[in-house]
Amino acid sequence: MSEENQCSAFASIGLLACAGARTLSSPFDTTSESYRRPKCSVCDTMRQGRGATFTWEGDQSEKVFAFFSKLVKTPQLQRSTRPRIAAMAALRRLLFHTASISHLNLSKSTFGQWCMQALHSSIRDLRLAAGRTLPAFLQNDVDVQILRSNRILALDGLRTMSEKNEVVLQESCIFAWGQIARISSDDETNIVLLRLVEYLGHTNPLVNGLAYTELQKLSGHSSFAAMRLFAPYWRTIAITVVRELQTRPQIAQQLSDLLVLSVPEFLVLTQTFTIPYLVLMKKRDILQRIAQARGGDCSLWALCTDTTNMAAILAYLLIQPSTDIESMIISLLTEITSEFSNVDLAELAKSEPITIATELLKVAAEDDEAKRPRAHQAIQILANLGHRKGAPSKGLARRNDVLGPFFQQWILGIMAHLSDIINDVRGLQPIMERKRCIGAIREMIRIAKGHIGNGLPQICACLQSALEAPELCDGAFGAWIVMMTTLGEEDIEDLLDPTFAIIAQHWASFNAGTQEQAYKMVSHLLKSFGPLIRQVVNTIPSLATVPLMAKFEDELGKLRSQMDLKHRYEAFGERCKNENVTVVTQALIELEAYLIEHQSFLHEVAIREQPDPVVALLARSILDACVRFNKLHADVAVLCARCLGLVGCLDSNKLEAVRDNREIVVLSNFGKAEETIDFIVFFLQEVLVKAFLSSTNTRAQGFLAYAMQELLRCCDFDTSVTLRTRDVQSHANYRRWVALPESVRNTLTPFLTSRYVVTMAPGQAECVYPLYNPGMSHGSWLRSFVYDLLQKGCGENARMIFPVCSRVVRTQDIAIAEFLLPFTALNVIVGGIEVQKLEVQNELLAVLSQPLPESGGADRENMLLCSQSVFYALDYFTRWMQEKKKEIAALKISVAKANIEIDYGMDLDQIKNIEEVLSMIPAEIISRRAVECKSYARALFHWEQYIRQQKESVANAGQNDHFEPLYERLQEIYTQIDEPDGIEGISAHLHVLNVDQQILEHRKAGRWTAAQSWYELLLAESPNNADAQINLLTCLKESGQYDMLLNQVEGLSQSQVSLSIALPYAAEAAWATGKWDKLAKLLSTCTDAVGRDFNVGIGSALLALKQNENERFTKILDELRRGTAGSLTATTTASLQACHDAMLRFHVLAEVEAISGVRAGLEDGRSMTMGTFNQRLNVLGAFLSDKQYLLGIRRAAMQLSRNIFSKTELASAWLTSARLARKGGFTHQAFNAVLHATQLGDDSAMIEHSRLLWKEGHHRKAIQSLEGAIAANAFRSHDYMPPEDSTATLPQDRQQQQNLVTARAHLLLAKWLDRAGQTQSDIIIERYQKATAHHNRWEKGHYYLGKHYNKLLESEKAKPPGKQAQTFVTGETAKLVIENYLRSLAFGAKNIYQTLPRILTLWLELGSDAAQSLDPKYGNDENFRTHATIQRKKLLAAVNTQVKKYIDRLPAFVFYTALAQIVARICHPDQKIYAHLVDIVAKVIMTHPQQSLWTLLAMVKSSSKDRANRGVVCMNKIIENAKALRTESARTELKALMLHGQKLSDQLLHVCEGEIHGKPSNISLTKDLGFNHKTAPSRLVIPLESTLTASLPPVTDNVNMKTHKAFSKETITISAFLDDVLVLNSLQRPRKINIRGSDGRIYGLLCKPKDDLRKDQRLMEFNAMINRSLKRDAESSKRRLYIKTYAVTPLNEECGLIEWIDNLKTLRDIVLRIYKQKHVLINYTEIRMLLDESISDPAGSKLNIFTHKILPSFPPVFHEWFVEMFPEPGAWFTARLKYTRSCAVMSMVGHVLGLGDRHGENILFEEGNGGTFHVDFNCLFDKGLTFEKPELVPFRLTNNMIDAFGAYGYEGPFRKCSELALAILRQNEDTLMTILETFLYDPTTDFIGKKKRDTSVVPDTPEGVLESVRNKVRGLLPMESVPLSVEGYVQELIRQATDPMKLASMYIGWCAFF
Repeated sequence: MSEENQCSAFASIGLLACAGARTLSSPFDTTSESYRRPKCSVCDTMRQGRGATFTWEGDQSEKVFAFFSKLVKTPQLQRSTRPRIAAMAALRRLLFHTASISHLNLSKSTFGQWCMQALHSSIRDLRLAAGRTLPAFLQNDVDVQILRSNRILALDGLRTMSEKNEVVLQESCIFAWGQIARISSDDETNIVLLRLVEYLGHTNPLVNGLAYTELQKLSGHSSFAAMRLFAPYWRTIAITVVRELQTRPQIAQQLSDLLVLSVPEFLVLTQTFTIPYLVLMKKRDILQRIAQARGGDCSLWALCTDTTNMAAILAYLLIQPSTDIESMIISLLTEITSEFSNVDLAELAKSEPITIATELLKVAAEDDEAKRPRAHQAIQILANLGHRKGAPSKGLARRNDVLGPFFQQWILGIMAHLSDIINDVRGLQPIMERKRCIGAIREMIRIAKGHIGNGLPQICACLQSALEAPELCDGAFGAWIVMMTTLGEEDIEDLLDPTFAIIAQHWASFNAGTQEQAYKMVSHLLKSFGPLIRQVVNTIPSLATVPLMAKFEDELGKLRSQMDLKHRYEAFGERCKNENVTVVTQALIELEAYLIEHQSFLHEVAIREQPDPVVALLARSILDACVRFNKLHADVAVLCARCLGLVGCLDSNKLEAVRDNREIVVLSNFGKAEETIDFIVFFLQEVLVKAFLSSTNTRAQGFLAYAMQELLRCCDFDTSVTLRTRDVQSHANYRRWVALPESVRNTLTPFLTSRYVVTMAPGQAECVYPLYNPGMSHGSWLRSFVYDLLQKGCGENARMIFPVCSRVVRTQDIAIAEFLLPFTALNVIVGGIEVQKLEVQNELLAVLSQPLPESGGADRENMLLCSQSVFYALDYFTRWMQEKKKEIAALKISVAKANIEIDYGMDLDQIKNIEEVLSMIPAEIISRRAVECKSYARALFHWEQYIRQQKESVANAGQNDHFEPLYERLQEIYTQIDEPDGIEGISAHLHVLNVDQQILEHRKAGRWTAAQSWYELLLAESPNNADAQINLLTCLKESGQYDMLLNQVEGLSQSQVSLSIALPYAAEAAWATGKWDKLAKLLSTCTDAVGRDFNVGIGSALLALKQNENERFTKILDELRRGTAGSLTATTTASLQACHDAMLRFHVLAEVEAISGVRAGLEDGRSMTMGTFNQRLNVLGAFLSDKQYLLGIRRAAMQLSRNIFSKTELASAWLTSARLARKGGFTHQAFNAVLHATQLGDDSAMIEHSRLLWKEGHHRKAIQSLEGAIAANAFRSHDYMPPEDSTATLPQDRQQQQNLVTARAHLLLAKWLDRAGQTQSDIIIERYQKATAHHNRWEKGHYYLGKHYNKLLESEKAKPPGKQAQTFVTGETAKLVIENYLRSLAFGAKNIYQTLPRILTLWLELGSDAAQSLDPKYGNDENFRTHATIQRKKLLAAVNTQVKKYIDRLPAFVFYTALAQIVARICHPDQKIYAHLVDIVAKVIMTHPQQSLWTLLAMVKSSSKDRANRGVVCMNKIIENAKALRTESARTELKALMLHGQKLSDQLLHVCEGEIHGKPSNISLTKDLGFNHKTAPSRLVIPLESTLTASLPPVTDNVNMKTHKAFSKETITISAFLDDVLVLNSLQRPRKINIRGSDGRIYGLLCKPKDDLRKDQRLMEFNAMINRSLKRDAESSKRRLYIKTYAVTPLNEECGLIEWIDNLKTLRDIVLRIYKQKHVLINYTEIRMLLDESISDPAGSKLNIFTHKILPSFPPVFHEWFVEMFPEPGAWFTARLKYTRSCAVMSMVGHVLGLGDRHGENILFEEGNGGTFHVDFNCLFDKGLTFEKPELVPFRLTNNMIDAFGAYGYEGPFRKCSELALAILRQNEDTLMTILETFLYDPTTDFIGKKKRDTSVVPDTPEGVLESVRNKVRGLLPMESVPLSVEGYVQELIRQATDPMKLASMYIGWCAFF
C-alpha cells in the first residue's frame, strides 16, 4: 500500500473504535451535503473520563487491538514516517475507547512503551502525536494502581526530557505538558502549571514563547479564565515566581501579562501565599517591594501584622522544623523589622486563631506524610499559646489537655470559615481548595475527637451539603467515616440515622475506596455499638439497596423482624419527624415502597369502628415533614405527596391528627424572673433550636449560636446545669433543663460553655410610624416592626433579653420575628409610654385597614401575610387578657382567705391598656380582613361580637329590621365555613329570604337541582353573567350531569376569561364521560395559569396516557404533586380536616398512577390492587362527593390503562357510583350509572336498578323487576370465567363472589316483601333462606333471617296467650332466632350488639321457662301442657348444643362485648346453662385476662353468696382450663395475674370504703387509707374506656373473625399508685386516686363508695352503642356527633371505679363565677317567691314576672366562657360547635331515656374542647316527673345555653343535630329496645327505682318503661295516637324545653332562670 493509503487505513482503524463506542457524529454536513470526516465526542473534544458509555467492548475490539499491535511491530512501519504518525493518532482513539485495562498500562503494554519512545523521536510530528496520545494513559477512570504507576512514569519521563536542554525536545515536552493539563487531576495540574511557569523564564525565547502560548491555550485566551486556572495553585506557583523575581523577572512579567495585571498588582494579589515564604527566607527586599506595591506608605510592620498575612505567616512558620519554634518565629520576624522584638508570640497568635488553625488543619490534611506530624504539633502549640498566662515558656509545648478546650472554643468559627469555602459562600471556590477544607474537617475530627460536640451540627450540615457535589462526595463521606469511627456513643446515637441514610442515597456516587471504607465503618458500628444499634434499630434506615451491605442488612433485618406492621409504621412516623432532610428523604423512599406492599393494613385499621391512631399519626408526621421541607426541597415534598397518596384521604370525621400547638403566655410581661426563664426556654426549644438545625448557612448558624448562648446565660443555665449549684433557682433551672427533649438538650449543651461574640450591630435609622405601606414585603415589614419593638423593651428582664433577640430578627428565619411580635408588642403596649402604645395600635390598624388589591400578585399576598401576623398578635393579646383576669380572680380568692390586702392597680391598668387597643380596632374591619384571609372563624367571632354590641346599644332589641343586614352579613360568612347547618340557622332569624339566601340554603344542604333551576333562569335573562355561569356549572358537576355541563361550556361566550374559569369543570366532565377528543380540544385552549389547576392537570395526564406518552404522564403527575405539596402550610395542615382537599388530590394521583400501569412495580398483582382500591374508597368515609369524583377518575384511568381492566371491573365502579348517588339522593345520577353498568354487561346492575325504583316509591315495580331478574337467573354470568379463558377452572373466591351477588338479590327481595306486608310469612322465610343458601358464609343473610324470626316472636308475644302459636309457646321460634343470630356472629360482627344480647336474653328465658310447668293462662288441656313442656326441654337441649358449639367456634372477643350481661345472669337456675355461662366467662378471661378479669373480680367480691360462690367456680374453671395452655410460663402467668388481681381488688375496695375523718381535701393513700403499694405493678389494664373497649373487625363481606385482634398489644397496665388522694366534697366522700400507667402517663380514677355502679356501667354501654350508630351514619359522622362516655368498673354491688375525666366544669360553676365577676347577686329566697307567684295563675297571666323580671336580671353570660377558654377564633368556633352538637345529641338521648334532674351541677363542659358531659344517671325513665316539684321540661335548654349556641340560637346546628340524633334512634329502635330489655330484666340491678310520688304518667314496670321509650323514639306524645315526624317531634320538644311556664315551675335548685 502507498503511504497515503496506509495513513487512511490507520485513520479508519481509529474511527472504528469511535464507532464501536457509538460516539461518532453524522458524516454529512447538513448544509452542503458534502462528506466530511466524522467527529468523536470523546477523542475530538478531550472530554475527561470515558465512562461506561464511551467504551468499545467485545471480541471485535480485542481483535482490532491484536491486529494493530502486529502492524505497529512491522519493519515497514518502523521505517516509514507519515504512517507511523497516523498509527499514533489511531492509537490515541483506540486507547480512549478501550475497555481493557491491560492496554492502558504505560510501563507494560506495547502501546505504552511505543508512546513513551515516540516522545523522544527525531520526527517532530510523531513526538507531538505521542504527546496527544499520552493523556489516554492518565485518565481518572483508569484503574487506581495503574493510574498511579502511569502518572509517575509519565511525569518523570517529561521531567527528564525537560532537563535535557534540547530545544526540539522542549517543544514536544511543553506540548505534552499542556495535553496532560487538560485531563489531569488537581495535583498533576499543579505540577504541569509549575513546569510551564518555569519555562517562562527559559533563556531561549522560542521555548519561552511556546510555554506562554500553551498557557494561553489552557486558559482559553481569557484573563478571567487564566485567573481561575491559577487560583487553586498560588500556594506553590506564587512562591516559584517571587523566588525568581530578582534572577528571572520575566517569569513574573509574563505571568502578569497573561493575567492582565501589572507586576505590583500580581505581588499584592499573591501576598498571602508569598509573604510567609519570604519571611522564612528572610527576603526583606522583596517584602519591601510588596509593601510598596500595596501603597499608602505601607511599612513592613503593617504588611506583616495585617490579620490575614499574620495568620498565614504563623501557620507557615509553625510547621517548620525547630527545637524552639517560638524563638525562631520571633527571630525571623525581628529580622524583617525590629518592631517585632518586644512582641509576644501568644499575642500574635490570639489575633487570628481561627484562620491559623484552619490553615494548619488544611496542611495536616495533605498527603505529605512529613508535614502532617509537624502540622499536628503546630496545632498543639497554637492551643498552648491560646491558653498561656504570664511569660512565654521555652521549648515545645506538649500539654494535650489544652486541645479540647481550644477546639470547643473555636470550632464554630473554624467551621464557619471552612463551610464558606466548601459551600461557595465567598464566591466560586476552586475544587482543590474545597477538597482541602473537607480534609481539614477530617483532620480536626481526628485531633479533637470528642471535643467537637459544640460544632457537630455544623460539621454534619457542611458535610451533607458537600455530599451533593459529585467531586466532593468521596472526601466528604471520608470525613464522615472518620467522625463515626472517632466519636463516642453519646454523639454516635444521633448520627446513626443520617449515616445510614447517606449510605443508602449516595452509594452510587462513592468510588470503590469510599465504598470499602463505608463497609468497614458499618462493621465497626455494629460491633462497637451493638446494644445501641439494637435499641434504635426500629428507626435506622435500610441498606437493602446496597448489595455490598447485604450481610449487615440481614443482621438489622433480624432485629427488625420482631416488629409488626403497626410498629413499622410507627417507626416510619418517628423517622419523618427528624429535622435532617437526608434522614427524612430516606424514610419517605422506604415508606413509599412499604406502603405499596402493606397499605391495606392502614386502610383496614382506618375503617374500623375504633380506628388505631397509628394511621392518623403517620399522616401527621408526613404532613409536618412536607411543611418543613416543601420550600427548599421540592423532591422531599413530592415524596411526601406520594406517601400521603398511598395512605389515602383519611376520613377526618373518624380519624383526626391535630398538630400540637404549644403556646406560652407571659402574664407578668417579663416582670417575673420565673416567667421570663420559661419564655426563654420555650423560645429556645420551639424556635431557635429548630432554626439552627434547619439552617444550612453557617453565618446564620453563628448568629443563632450566639443568641442561644446569651439566652442560656440570661437564665443562669450555664451555672445551674454545668455546676449544679444547690440554690433553689438552680434546682428549678435544672428541672427545666431535664424537661427539655433530649435532642434539644444535645443541641443546646455546647452553648452552655461557649464564648461567642459578635460585632456591634449597625445602627438602624429611627422608625417613622406607621411603618407599613402597601408595597412592603411581609418579611421586610415584620422584621422592621419587631426590631423596633425590641429596641423599646420595658422592664429589666425585657431589656436583658430583647437586645439578644434583635441580633437574630433581621436576617434570620422569619419564624423568629413572627414568634416575637405578640410578646414585644404587648410589652410596649403594657409598659411603654402613651406615644409608643399609640404607635403599635395604629400600626396594627394600618395593616388591617389598608384596602386589599383586587388583582392577585405579590402585593396582595404580602398584605394577607401581614394581616395574619397582626391576627397572631391580637390573639395573643386576647389570650393574655383572659389569663390575666383569671390570675387576678384567683389571687383575690387566696388573698381573701389569708385576710391580707394587695393593690391590683398596676395589673388592672395593664388589662385596661390591652382592652383599649383591642377596642380601637373595629370588629367590622377585623371581620372583613379575616374573610379576605380566609380566616372565616375569626370573621364569625368578631361579627357576632359586633352583633352583640349592636344589640346592647339598641334599647329595644325587638327591632329586628335593624339587625337584618347584620344577619345577612353573618350568613355570607357562613357560606364559606365547612358547617352545613349554620345558614339555615341564620335564615330562621330573617323575616323574608330573598332568592340569593334561598339558593345559599339549597347549595349548603346539597339540593343542587333546586339551585340549578334558578341559575338557568338567571342565565336566560343575563347570558353573560359569569357568576351565574360558574354557579350553574357547580350545580351540574355536583349532581353528576356531565353531558349537560359540557353542552353548557360549549355555549359559553368564547372570551378567554369565561373559558378559563369553566375549563376545570369541563375537563372533569370530559374525562368522566370518556370524551377524549373534547378533552383534547378543551386543553388546547389552556393558558399557563389555568394549566396549574388540578382538574386540568389530571385531564392532561389522562390524555398523555391515552397517547402512550408515559414520560409526560409521569411528569404531569409529579408536577401536580409538587404544586399541591408546595402549597401546604402549617395552617392548612393543622388537622386532617384542614388539609382534606390536598389529601384527596394525593389520593387521586396515587390511584391514577397505580391504575395506569406506567410506573414500574405497580403492574404485578393487579387483582390485589383492585381489592385495595375498594378499601381505599371506604377510607373516605362519609365524603360522598369525593368518592364520586374519585370513581370518575378511576373509570377514566381504567379505560386508558396499560393494564387490561375487564368490563366487569369497570361496571363495578359504575355500580359503586350508583349506590353512592342513591344514598345521596341523586337518583338521576344513579340511574345513569346503572345504565352504564348494564351496557358493560354486568347483570348485577339489575339489583341496583330495583333499589332505585324502590327509593323512588315504585315498590311493586321494584319487586317485580327483582323477581324477574332472579327468575331469569340474570346473575349466571358471574358463575363463569371470562370467555377468553374458558378452559380455566373457577377459583373459590370467584365462585363466592357470584354466590354473594345472588344472595344479595334474594335478601333484598325478602326484605321488600317483608316490609310491604302483602306476603305470607312462609314465603318470606323461604326468600330469606334462599339468601343464606346461596352464600352460607354471609353475616347479613343469617342476621336478617334471624331478625325476621324475631319479628314473628315479638308479634306472637303481643297476642293473648290463647291465640299464640305453638311454635312460640314451645320456644321453637326463639330457637330459630338464636340459631340464625349465632350463625351471623360466625361470619361478622357488624350486628353483634343487636344479636348477642338478644341471643342471651332468649336463651336464658327459654332455660327459665323450660324449668317451669306451662302457665295456666295457656288453658287446662293437660296433654297440650305436657307436650309443650317436653318440647321446651327438647328445644332447650338443642339450643344448649348450638350454644356450646358456638362457644368453641366464636372468638372470645364476641362474648367479651356482653360480659356484663353474662355475669349478671351467672346465677341462672338451669345447671347446663350455668355451666355454659361459666365456660363463656372462662374462655373470655383466658383469652383477654388483663381486661376481663375486672368483671370477674367484682363477681367474686359480691355481697350475694351465691354470686360470689359462682365467681369462685369461674376462677377454678379458668385454673383448670389453664392446664391446657401450651407453655408452663403462660400457665404460671395466668394464675399469678388472677391471684394478684384479687389482692389488688381487696386493696381498692379498702380505698373505697376506708373512713375519712374530718373534711380534708387531700389525704395519703398509704397513711390514711392503708393501701399496700406492693400490689403494683400489675398486668391488669388500668380500667379506662380506651383499654376496656374491644375493637371490632371492619364491616366487610369477608371477615376472618378468628384472626381479628380485639385489643392492642400495647395495653396500658398499672405501673404504680401515686400516694396523693383528692377527696371530693360530696356526701359519700368519693376519692380520686392517681395511677401511673405502663406508658409513663398518669391516669385518674374515682373510687366511689356506697353506690351501685352497675347501672352506670350498663348505661355507658347503651351510650356507646348510640355512638356506634352515630359514627355509621354519614350525616352524623360528618358532624362528629357523639355522647361523651367513660369507663365504669364495679368492684362489688356498693363500690366501684369511675374513669376520671380531667378539666371539667359544671354549668353552675361557670355561670355563677361570671355573674359574680359582673356583680350579679342571686337571692334565692326572693327568686323562689317570684317563681311561685309567676305560676300561681294556670292561665299564665303572671308569667311576665318570670320573663320580664327574673330573666332580665340574669342576662346570658355562658357564651363568655367560650371566649375565655378558647381565645383563638378557630378553636372558639370548633368548641362552640362541639358544645352545640353534643348538647343536641344528649338532649335527645336523655329525653328518650327519661333522664331527669338536669340541674347545673349535673351538666358539665370539657375545658379542652367545649363538649357537653352529663353525670348522675340515677334519675332515669321519667323519674323526674315524680319529684315534689316535677321536672316538666324534656331536657335543659335555658337562656344561657341557647345564647351560647351563637347568633342563631337553637336554630341551625342544635335543631339539625337533634333531628339527626332522633332519626338515628328511630332507625335503630330494635337494637335500642334489645339492649334496654337486657338492662331492665337484669335481676341484679334495679334500673327503674322507687318513685318519690305516684303518677300515672311514669311507668313502674319493665314493660311500661320499654313502651314509654318506644313511644318517644317513634314520636308519640303522651295521650296521642298519631306519631309526629322527626322534625315535628323535635320542634315540640324544643317548645316544651323553652316553655316559660314549665321553666318557671321548676324547683329553685334547678335554676331555670340561667
